[in-house]
Order: sequence, then structure tokens, then C-alpha cells
Amino acid sequence: MADSDLADIALRLCQKRGAEQADALLIRQQEKAASVFNQQVQLSGANETQRMIVRVFRDHRGAVIHGNVTSEELLETLVSHAFGILQHTSQDKYLGSAESSGAGTDAAPLELFDERLARLSLNQVEEIALTAEQKIKEQDNRTENLITANLQVQTQTVMLRTSAGFSGSYQHTLATLVANAAMDQPDQRNLLGTAATVTRSFDGLDLAKTAERAVHQLTRMVGTRPAPAGEFPVIFAPTSARSIAAMLFQMCSGPATVFIETLSLGKIGDAVCSTHLTLVDDATRKNGIGSAPFDHEGVKPARKIVIEKGVLKDYLLNSYYGRSLKRNSTGNAVANGDARFGVRHSNAYIEAGDSDPDDILADVKRGFLVTKFLSPSMPLSINFTQAVEGFWIEDGKVAYPVRAAAIAAPLRGMLEGVVAVGNDLDTDAALASPTLLVNKMNVSSLM
Repeated sequence: MADSDLADIALRLCQKRGAEQADALLIRQQEKAASVFNQQVQLSGANETQRMIVRVFRDHRGAVIHGNVTSEELLETLVSHAFGILQHTSQDKYLGSAESSGAGTDAAPLELFDERLARLSLNQVEEIALTAEQKIKEQDNRTENLITANLQVQTQTVMLRTSAGFSGSYQHTLATLVANAAMDQPDQRNLLGTAATVTRSFDGLDLAKTAERAVHQLTRMVGTRPAPAGEFPVIFAPTSARSIAAMLFQMCSGPATVFIETLSLGKIGDAVCSTHLTLVDDATRKNGIGSAPFDHEGVKPARKIVIEKGVLKDYLLNSYYGRSLKRNSTGNAVANGDARFGVRHSNAYIEAGDSDPDDILADVKRGFLVTKFLSPSMPLSINFTQAVEGFWIEDGKVAYPVRAAAIAAPLRGMLEGVVAVGNDLDTDAALASPTLLVNKMNVSSLM
């Protein structure tokens, strides 16, 4: 059965059962993946999955259900379960499908699909992963027999039908290459280096560059020492500053703004952070990892300045949180297990400043350069405390590597304390930041 037929049948079944509004989102994904170690393919395979997300609304109640469906009979079961959930939910006047006035459909200008990437065979995926492993060995032979490379290639078709009249679909490709390298150290723990490349095109798979970044990450940590304790300036390299960007976007999103008042950045027009910071969310970027012609509610995304020179200009919203705040959806809806749906950024970044990263480093007499957060997540809190990896700075130069240290500051103080922004923004990433300098944070050793 065609994807469009399944989506149309889902809507018809929902309306037959009395839904006032309904959405049917169908995501079909083809995936090929290979993992290699020591020039041997360890794991490889190809699969195809199809996921239907049905959302129904009636009497200001909402329910959402996910399932793998291929026939009308399975759809009837899925819709029946959705209505079984619906009768046990609470009323909420903000629930409902997105308005159709902001709908978008045309994916062609975004260049999200690459035929060459989509046509890769499983054998070709394996060969690329093996070549990536070899590139690491060529960078540094001390990594011999301590390398893994993983390549995942996905082709996805997204189709959405809504009772409000929206109908759209698009295809996109995505390749993720992860290179891991390790090096034996007689007097300390093994050094590890990881680098990832995510791209929508075959030409974006730069194996040599990925290998170089993985080896650089591990070799720079030779000879680690503890960091001094005290209050010092802290530089965040782009690899770590992107996590601060993610945190800022989370604080500007609908869920944080509506439900977590203590962590919301503030109201539109408020000064919320350093005047050196400007945040942009841009779903219109060609080949962008976060680009799409419409979100999971059918709303067309746009380029948005969320914070401009420290002043909050916009939130990231879906239709539910837009209604809650008496604003329009910004096209940032993402399907999840909640009838309200979630909110996510698209291609999000802190705008580049005018400072050269070397000049930022040279201006720090004593301080810490953070290159990596060691915590797997960064929960929102009024106090910012993280375990990090990086380098100690003396007299404006990198003095030695630090395997583990803790940095801490009140969250507001840290955001207001950004005194310099680098000009080294990587615009290819879905989430990015240039180098950031915070004037003071508490630093302590974890070694």
C-alpha cells in the first residue's frame, strides 16, 4: 500500500471515530551500516522501517500513538488504541493541530537528498568504513589495532497529512561517520580520541579530515596534569561551546518557557545574557542537517533570530506552546509520545564574533580552555556545574593538558560573563558555536 494511502486511511479512520482534528505522520527509513575494527568488518547490515504517528483531538483532549503499520487492519488497531488513550486524558484548551496558514511543502531548494549517497550498496558502505580506519593509521601508527570506524547511511521519506488540509512529503539522506582511536600510555590510562562527521551528501564524507580530528583529540592529551583550583577565566572551544548553545536554545523553547519559570530566560525584549551573544535558528540552510520544508505539524520553518546582542527576540515554539504564549508556531515541532509534541531547534548556532581565537587565548594570563564536556548530558539548573577536559593556560599559551576538572558558576552569571566571541564558527554543523570566553568561573581538579 502506498504511503499516501496509509496516511489518508489513518485520517479517515480517526474522523469516523469522531476526532475533531487529527494528524498522520509517516516516516519510512532505509538504513545501511557497517562497523570495522583492525581492517575487519565486525558488524554490517541493512534494514527498512516504517513508523506511523497518529495524533487525535476531541473535546480539548489529545492522544498520540506510534506503530509499524503496513495495512488498513493494523491502522484500525492503532487508531483504536489512540482513542482508548484519549478518553483517559485531561482537557487542555491549547491542544490541537497546527493551523494550516503557515504550511510549507517545497523541499527542492533545501537540497536535502543526495542520489549518490542513497544509492550506496552495503559493500560500498563497508569499504568506506574500512578506508576511514586506514586513514587514522596513516595519521599516527601508534594507534595500530586500536581503531574502530562506524558508518551509517540513512534515506528517509517523511509524509504528513492533517485534517486541517495539510498534505506534504519530502526525502532526505544522512550519513554519519564516527572514527574512534586509542593509544597505549605506559604510565597512565589509554588515550582516546573520537571524531564524527554528519552530512547529507556523499561529497561531505571527508575521511581524511575525520581521521585527523580523531588522532588530534587523543595525541593532544599526552602528559596530563591536574588543574589549579580557584576562580579563573574559562575559554570554551567550539567543540564544547556548542553545548552551551544547546542549553540556551533549550531555555528559549516552549516547554522551558511555559513550565519551568525558574529556568526560562525571560520575556521577549528582556536582556537575558551577554551583549556579545546572538543566537540564530535557521531551517532554510541548503544541505542543513536540521533543515526541513515543514515540521512535524506541517508548519514551514524560517530563519529566526532568537537572541540578538543579549536581548531575547523569539522563542522556539510548536502550535501548543504558541497558543499557550499567544504567539504563532515557529515551525519547530517534533513528534514524540506527548500529544502536545516537543520542540527542537533546526540549524542552530551562536553567531561568530570578530575575535581571533588565538587572540582570545593570548589575552588570558591564567585560565582554563575547555575542549570537551565529560558529562553525557547537561541538565538545566540555576547553577552551571560540569566535569570537563581541556588545557591549562599560562601567560596566554596552552601550558599542559588536563584530563578532568570541574567548572562551576551561577548560570546567569556565566551567560552574562561572556566577554569575547571567536570568528571560528563552523556553519556545517546542526548545532554550533564559535569560541567563547567567560570572564570568571570556579575551577577545581578532578584528578
